[in-house]
Amino acid sequence: MADAKKCMICGKAAPLKGAICDPCQDRIRREAMGQQAGERAQAEQELKKQGVTPAPPPERKK
Repeated sequence: MADAKKCMICGKAAPLKGAICDPCQDRIRREAMGQQAGERAQAEQELKKQGVTPAPPPERKK
């Protein structure tokens, strides 16, 4: 099992897989995904300002 070391983000002593604890990894991952979604919306707005209608995203298979 992993040793109890301090997380580089929050500083709490916890068993780590790398240098960051699981709760911090999850938070960073959610922030990154939200930023990607925001950038996509911003890019579509810029295209509309230029008069280009963006194509709808392809349907995802479930």
